[in-house]
Amino acid sequence: MKSLIHVFICISVSAITATVHSLSCVHCISEGETSCTGAEKKCPSDNYMCGSTFTFSIIDGVAQKVFFRSCEKPSFCGLSGTIGFQKGKVKTATTCCSSDSCKPQTPALPRDSTQRVGLNCSSCSTVNSAFCHTNEIIECTGEETKCILQSTIISGIANSKSAVRGCATKNICDFGSQSYDFGDGNKVKTEVMCSNGSINLLPKPMLLTIISLMSAIML
Repeated sequence: MKSLIHVFICISVSAITATVHSLSCVHCISEGETSCTGAEKKCPSDNYMCGSTFTFSIIDGVAQKVFFRSCEKPSFCGLSGTIGFQKGKVKTATTCCSSDSCKPQTPALPRDSTQRVGLNCSSCSTVNSAFCHTNEIIECTGEETKCILQSTIISGIANSKSAVRGCATKNICDFGSQSYDFGDGNKVKTEVMCSNGSINLLPKPMLLTIISLMSAIML
C-alpha cells in the first residue's frame, strides 16, 4: 500500500511540475535581417511559447526590416497583419514553437491586395515622431477593415521613433499595445489605437490633455 501511495505522489508531483514549467526562449532583435541570436530567458509563466516576429515597413520612402525573438502569448502565434497608409505599408507576422530554446520558422508576411472594402480612414506617417495628425483620407483595401494609429519606439541597437495612421487588419488591432525587453538596453514599445471608422484617434495622454483644456474653458 505504501508503495502505491509513493507512486501516486511521484506521479502527482511530476504532473504539477510539468504543468507549471515555463519555457526558456532566445531573446534578441536585429535590423535589416530575418534572424538574430541572443541570450535565453525564462518566460514569465507556462502560458507562453517561443516566438519570432518579422516586420517590414516603408514609411515616407524609408524601408525598414525588424526581426526579433522572445516569449510570446499563444494567442498571437501564427497571426499576421498589415497597415496601409498613403506613403507606405507595414506588414508583420509571428510564428511560435513550444519547447525550450526552440527556433520558430521565419514568419511569412501577408500578400498585398487592392480590393476596396468600403472604409475610409485618416492617413499620415512620420519617421521621427511617435505621433502624426492629418486631414488626408485613404481608402482601405484587402482585409484592412479598421482605422488605426500606431506608434513604435525602438531603443538600443537602433534608436528610432515612428508613427502611422491609416487602415489596418483586425489582427493588428488584436495584437494591441505591446512592450518587449530583450536585455542590454534593447527594447521595443508599440502603442496601438483602433476604431471602426475614420475618427481622429489620439493617444491617451493627448486625449486627456484635450479633455482637461475643454473642461477648463467651460468653467
